[in-house]
Amino acid sequence: MAQVSLFPVQLIDRKGCFNDGGLDHFVRATKLANHGVSYAVVTVMGPQSSGKSTLLNHLFGTKFIEMDASEGRSQTTRGIWIEKCAGIAPFTIAMDLEGTDGSERGEEACVAYIS
Repeated sequence: MAQVSLFPVQLIDRKGCFNDGGLDHFVRATKLANHGVSYAVVTVMGPQSSGKSTLLNHLFGTKFIEMDASEGRSQTTRGIWIEKCAGIAPFTIAMDLEGTDGSERGEEACVAYIS
């Protein structure tokens, strides 16, 4: 049976809003609940444009968007993205984080209203 590729899902957007629908889709599509507590989570933290997404893609077979250096240095990852790592046991999730320096981050914030 061919392995189905799950493209990255944005878990938290650039304003800090949590994507509960996206997480639900990710959990269902990857059958994460079937793994109980037998899973791992990996990420790389660092400044903007330091190669975090590229490193995750090369080490864990993910498909996070990478910066095109020929277009100059710029922020590529905004917020937090998750993806199931390809062909790694135990079940492993990679999280691609926005750069820790946040030089392009504005002061906008997500406001959630609960009725």
